[in-house]
Amino acid sequence: MKKSSFLVGLLAIVVLLFYQIAPSERGSADKQLSLIIEHDRSEHKREIAGLVRRGETFYDIFKKEGLALSELQEIYNASKDVFNLAKVKPRRSYIIITKKAESKEMIESLKYSVNDNKYLNVYRGEDGFYAELVEVPYTKRYTLLSGTIKDNLIYAVGETREHLRLAFELADIFESEIDFVTELREGDSFKMLVEELWLDNVFKGFGNILAAEFVNNGRRYEAYRFEIDGKPGYFDSKGRSLKKALLRAPLRFRYISSRFSYRRKHPILKIYRPHLGVDYAAPYGTPVSSAGDGTVKFAGWKGHYGKCVIIRHPNGYETYYGHLSRIKKGIRRGKKVKQGEIIGYVGATGMATGPHLDYRVKRFGKFVNPLKMSLPRAKAVPKNRMDIFSKRVKSLQYMMNKLSGVPQTLQAQR
Repeated sequence: MKKSSFLVGLLAIVVLLFYQIAPSERGSADKQLSLIIEHDRSEHKREIAGLVRRGETFYDIFKKEGLALSELQEIYNASKDVFNLAKVKPRRSYIIITKKAESKEMIESLKYSVNDNKYLNVYRGEDGFYAELVEVPYTKRYTLLSGTIKDNLIYAVGETREHLRLAFELADIFESEIDFVTELREGDSFKMLVEELWLDNVFKGFGNILAAEFVNNGRRYEAYRFEIDGKPGYFDSKGRSLKKALLRAPLRFRYISSRFSYRRKHPILKIYRPHLGVDYAAPYGTPVSSAGDGTVKFAGWKGHYGKCVIIRHPNGYETYYGHLSRIKKGIRRGKKVKQGEIIGYVGATGMATGPHLDYRVKRFGKFVNPLKMSLPRAKAVPKNRMDIFSKRVKSLQYMMNKLSGVPQTLQAQR
């Protein structure tokens, strides 16, 4: 009886270890764990737990542990529609459970931490292996983070990995309303209602931003997270989407090196000619994203544009991305892309003096200034969902107001 209790406890510890080291706070635990558990005289079970090392694959792990590569192929096949196990990342945790029956060691299950919120669970059934993505069973708590801009948004939110992610997400939420490169002002302020993820009373990181408020140059903006047809988005209190159908800048850039003009002196040709786009200076290789949902119209070499991608969007819009160092694999004519999807990388191909993106927008065949055009909004909350949305907004506002009375400090690192 004591031996059975001990084995149950040991198994619980190993499972707990998987959850503890999966999120980003897992620390430096990179030692492989290989535990052998004897259940009875006729059956042995083995737990193989650890972190994927840099450059390591499950093929390497199976060879090292003496596991059957034929079963690994079965596991790959079972999970391919859920997650590609051939593309594992370093420092993600895994647990493999095997059993020995009739002098043969067989895989019972394999768990792999896909990210901080989900893990892949592959298990043996009667007809082979089955795979599923499982949510990590976090306990969610809520906190209100607030701050005032003195230098930039990152310093105001915090410089830990988790706070840095929140800063970028907050900027993404309001990027269609505020240019965080040129319009941020000292004294601007923000509040955001954020999920905290806890596991066994240990803080594991932040989850989603549920609601946010940003005051920029005296003007107040608000955002509330709401799902429509299973897809989350952010909307103002009237149900209007904060997401624009097109982005003004489809990359993170250092500065604008040349603006839209009908008469600009060309830096190479030394003659005056129209420059019907905006040049965003950025380091060589900076990812360039599609400014909106659409279909690739052209991808290849286009004269002085160099390597270029042209995307056709709804409502008569077309966007041009010129001087790319390379076009992402798979981006070709007829390919459908989503807003924010990477299509290429900053370069200096064609007629360019240095690495930058030449970004242009056409509307019904005429080039328009991306910095001054009126950006179309994405779809608002449907009328038949507005009652539910309004109740959601009131609930989030109540939580923010309630938590506002609790002293918060962004500098108190967890």
